[in-house]
Amino acid sequence: MKESKNAYDFSLVEVIRFALRWKWHVLALTTLAGVAAAVFSGPRFITPKFSSTVVFYPSTINSISGVVLSNNQFKDKDALEFGEEEEAEYALQILNSSPLMTRVVEHFDLMAHYDIDPEGSYPYTKLAQEIKSNISFKRTELLSIEIQVLDKDPEMAAKIANYISATLDTAKTEIQRQVAAKAFQIIEKEYQAKLALVEELKDGINALNSGEEMVNNPFARKNKKAARQDALLNADKMQGAGNNLGTLLSLTESLSLQVEQLNELQRKYELAKVDLEEYIPHHFVVTPAAVAEKKATPVRWMIVAIAVFSTFFLSMIMIILFERVRESYRMLKSENQN
Repeated sequence: MKESKNAYDFSLVEVIRFALRWKWHVLALTTLAGVAAAVFSGPRFITPKFSSTVVFYPSTINSISGVVLSNNQFKDKDALEFGEEEEAEYALQILNSSPLMTRVVEHFDLMAHYDIDPEGSYPYTKLAQEIKSNISFKRTELLSIEIQVLDKDPEMAAKIANYISATLDTAKTEIQRQVAAKAFQIIEKEYQAKLALVEELKDGINALNSGEEMVNNPFARKNKKAARQDALLNADKMQGAGNNLGTLLSLTESLSLQVEQLNELQRKYELAKVDLEEYIPHHFVVTPAAVAEKKATPVRWMIVAIAVFSTFFLSMIMIILFERVRESYRMLKSENQN
């Protein structure tokens, strides 16, 4: 261990000795690197970009009718409840989807904004690279979603960030309404069919009642002979058993059952209609994007510091290697002379 420590001390002393011997060369290189980094990180070479950020929490709402209207299935849901990890992942999936980004591109004409020639080589690849480098989404530790937009125009950065946040609601609503529209069509069809069946049963019962009244009422027989014949004919068509009491009871029981099913379908029909036609926000914006007052990139002092440190480190390695090679050459030359 003592030998290892001595070797380490010797190496450190050797590095310091090399640094002092070559101090003017190292100083010149690091100074040149710092000046070059300061110049080439300026606005003439790197376009300054401003940052705008939106922070929001996704909601837990999927079915508007199930949460807003009374429904035991959603009794634990709250329309004002913040979403958790699962909702945050869903929101990120929508934010990274092609339809949403296509809207952003078209709304702000990003192809022209990023100075991309649509007739040039690989315009959409270049556009995708620009979007990837300037627009980012991430989930925070508190399960909120952060939308960050970088742009050379601070107002444009804020507009894009806020538009993406607003478009998230539109995109999610459209996805849900595609399913809601199909569900509504199915329920509406079943509801109309059940409604027609109930009306048919009512007509049958009315026909039986009307026929029985015509038979038992002489005045009705005399003055409403044609109506009686029609009623009996309808009753025959419904059950084929005339206007007997058993048929009437059977139709009445069937009507009661069908009305109960119709009421249930009507409730589902109304809920499906709400999901299709109504809208509520799918996220809660905590921090809307504001116009930045100072640029976010490039951070020139960091670029200069990295350039200076890297140049110093590499120059020291090169000096040590040079000294080692030169020392080995001298030793080899001395041995050959002896």
